[in-house]
Amino acid sequence: MSPEPVVMSSYNAKNFQALMAEYKGLRTFADVAAWDQRASAEVEVMVSAIRELDGKSAAASRKFEQAKKERAQKDFISRLFAGKALEQSYAQLMQNYGAYKIGLEGWASQLQEAIDFTPNSLEEQKSLLKELKARKKELQVEKREATAAMKAIRTDARKQSANAGTTGIFYNPKSASYERRHIRYQKEAALHPHEDTKAAVERQLIQVDRDILWAEKFT
Repeated sequence: MSPEPVVMSSYNAKNFQALMAEYKGLRTFADVAAWDQRASAEVEVMVSAIRELDGKSAAASRKFEQAKKERAQKDFISRLFAGKALEQSYAQLMQNYGAYKIGLEGWASQLQEAIDFTPNSLEEQKSLLKELKARKKELQVEKREATAAMKAIRTDARKQSANAGTTGIFYNPKSASYERRHIRYQKEAALHPHEDTKAAVERQLIQVDRDILWAEKFT
C-alpha cells in the first residue's frame, strides 16, 4: 500500500495517441505545418511532465531515506515490529515513477521523430529527400563492404580446410578433422561481427526506404 495517494503524472496520454493517429493521415504540406505546430507543443508538455516525474521521484527518494533513518534509530525490538513496509512503499513508488518516465520519454521521442521526418514545405521535402538518398548510398556501400569481407573470410576458410591435415606429402585424417573443426570455429567467430553489421545495415536501409516513400508523398 502506498503511503500517499499516487498520480503518476498530469500528462494525458490521449493527446499523444490522437496526434499519432492524425499523423498517419497527413497528405499535404499545409496539413503537416498545422500538425507540426501542435505536435511540437505536445512534446514540450511531455518534457514538462518528465520534469514533474523527476521531482516526484526525488521527493519519494528523500522520504525513503527518512523512513530508513527513522527505523534505524529505533531499538532492536522496535525495529523488528516496525518492519520495512514504509521503505518498501517508497521504493516501489520510485520504481513506478521511473517506469512511467521511460514510457513518456519514448512517446516524446516518437513524436519528435515524426516531426523531424515529415516535410511541411516543398523546400523541406527536397532537402530531406536529398539527405535520405545520400544516407541510402552510404548504407549500400557499408553493406557491400560487409559482404566482401564475409566472402573473403569464407574463401580463406575453404582454402585452409582443403589443406587441413596435410604436412608435405603426408595426410593425417584425424588431424584433418581437428583442424577443419577449428577452422570452422574461427570462420564463424570472424563472420559474426560482419553478419551483425550487415543485418543492422539492411534494417537501416529498409527504414530509409520507408522514410523516402513517406517524404515523397506530400504535395
